[in-house]
Amino acid sequence: MTKTSTFSRRYFLTPAECNPQGRMPITLLINRLIEIATLHANELGIGYASLVDRHETWVLSRVAVEMTRYPGVNDHYSITTWVSGINRLFSERDFEITDGEGTVIGHARTVWAVLNTDTRRAADISHMEWVSAYIPADKVCPVAKPARLGPLTEYEAVPYRFTYCDIDFNRHVNSSRYIELLLNQWSLDFHDRNRLTRFEIAYIREAYYDEEVEVRLHPLPDGSAILAELTHDGAPLCRSLLAFSPR
Repeated sequence: MTKTSTFSRRYFLTPAECNPQGRMPITLLINRLIEIATLHANELGIGYASLVDRHETWVLSRVAVEMTRYPGVNDHYSITTWVSGINRLFSERDFEITDGEGTVIGHARTVWAVLNTDTRRAADISHMEWVSAYIPADKVCPVAKPARLGPLTEYEAVPYRFTYCDIDFNRHVNSSRYIELLLNQWSLDFHDRNRLTRFEIAYIREAYYDEEVEVRLHPLPDGSAILAELTHDGAPLCRSLLAFSPR
């Protein structure tokens, strides 16, 4: 298989995939980012097949997405990805989202680690540093990297207990369910009037069936965004930033 520095896929947004506003939900977008990152990693020779015998797997650590517009029902859209950095512990990967006419409508930055599936600890990926030769010199992601979000000291808290439909085949809470739980803290009317323009999430710990968590929210003083945190027994599961703009 030929290795390429960038990797693209074209998609079609069906009505069943849309949110109540007839647009692509952020959860589907992030799932698409994971999908295309997986395909490119496989092409580069650092995907599942190269890790399974080492008892290792890629895990998404941090994400930052900025969208000027989301694809709508029956729209075509494309996602292009490339590796933008790699070191002993993390690989950075960027994305560009375009509409059916090729107009750029969004970008994303992600940080990935490799997890040892036996120890559940981060693995050393120094042996992959050759991938830096495939970092494209002409691709620049214009949005800020995911921030290192700290713990909330002031917040409003809402309880939630994870149930059957929150759990995936790994028997822990699916990463999309974290995001859905955060977005469910706002009403349908709020989402009708506002769209998510920047979203960040840092995954910290896996959650499991029947665990009770707190959804903690704290608006920034300048009103530019809301900080969020999911915790279990006071320990963070993920931290997030959500910035909305009027539709």
